[in-house]
Amino acid sequence: MLKHLLFDVIGHFSGLSEAQLEQIERSLPATKALIELLDKARPLIEQAEKLYVEAEPLIEEARKEWQTVGPAAQLLLDVVSHHLSKGRSPAETTETVRAALGGTIQGGPIETIAQNRGMDRGMNRVTVFGGTGFVGRRIARDLSASAKVRIASRHPAPTERDNIEQLLADAHDERAVEAAIEGADGVVNAISLYVEHGGETFHSVHVEAAANIAKVARRVGVKRLVHLSGIGADPTSASPYIRSRGEGEAAVQAAFPGAVIVRPAVMFAADDAFLTTILRLLRALPAYPLFGNGRTRLQPVYADDVAAAIGQILRQPQRPYPVYELAGPRVYAYEELLRSIARIAGLRPVLVRTPFSFWGAAAGLAEILPHPPLTRNQVELMQIDTTASDGRPGFGQLGMSPRSLEDELKAMLKPANGEAKARPGSRPSASSGTR
Repeated sequence: MLKHLLFDVIGHFSGLSEAQLEQIERSLPATKALIELLDKARPLIEQAEKLYVEAEPLIEEARKEWQTVGPAAQLLLDVVSHHLSKGRSPAETTETVRAALGGTIQGGPIETIAQNRGMDRGMNRVTVFGGTGFVGRRIARDLSASAKVRIASRHPAPTERDNIEQLLADAHDERAVEAAIEGADGVVNAISLYVEHGGETFHSVHVEAAANIAKVARRVGVKRLVHLSGIGADPTSASPYIRSRGEGEAAVQAAFPGAVIVRPAVMFAADDAFLTTILRLLRALPAYPLFGNGRTRLQPVYADDVAAAIGQILRQPQRPYPVYELAGPRVYAYEELLRSIARIAGLRPVLVRTPFSFWGAAAGLAEILPHPPLTRNQVELMQIDTTASDGRPGFGQLGMSPRSLEDELKAMLKPANGEAKARPGSRPSASSGTR
């Protein structure tokens, strides 16, 4: 049938007679045999097409299943290989695998092991540059639950944790950086500068020192490097601070291909300089000055969530994305953010729109102080939206849900609210406390 159909088609388009086609057929014996074979196979081909239609949804379901089970199956292979390489018998190895399979894949021993697989593969020691700072100390604390942590800083501070080591190191000194990284499987650069002073400029810290850490980390064979930047980093920005952040990202990725860039939004916590400052000023000022018209958009993120995400990036077995943008669950206009904070704190502020030119001048004066409450780079950041980009990997790709500012603020204010409910002029009793 197939042969006759083919001849009909060729005859129709070529104008050749049946006798001429038969003559051509006799001169092409291999082609003739192939056509006859295809003709015999036609029923099988039709049956295969029907089977494929039935199998297509199953193929998709199987693909989804292996996205979950696949990493665990690979883990089992790694377990077997590891135990056999240690000289254990096949019987002992089999018992280990059976023990691992004693629970379900999801939520059971396999998943638990898989989550820590990065450490099993050698992520046992991590060096954190800037580990005494606002975010750095949180990163060190999170990592210390599953690894030995070395904090490299120019100002080491005492620590109460046994598996956190403090080390004096200057990120500009290549030898000091190498000594700090020696023996480390992972490195985190959480160094940041908010006010330039002397030789410490935005470029020297965010670009030169960052590139130095990345270069040394690559040379000594560090497995994973995480560089902390910020949403809004832009190498083409007119702002020296924002531009240095963008240039620093490029320098790190050039020095350490495969480095992971983490860009958090503005961060908050009970000991921050963002949320606590807003609260203090809302309570103290008769009228609160807005940055510009108050329409700049922000997406505040809890600092502890950022630290946990960086820990997850270091520990995860699969290759991480090149860039993560970590932001909270809600986007606010600046004025909206202030009113939300005031409402939770029980305040009714008067908000006054204030031009950015005023803020720039005020920040320039404030930077004269040893610990300025406001810096020019903060004013510059408040002139651009700092929200996570659509489609950019973030908490979701790490299996995390960030906590909301409202919930954390309520927890922070709980002691104060409990105190406010006590009788006027009296000390709160133990029973009126702040659990």
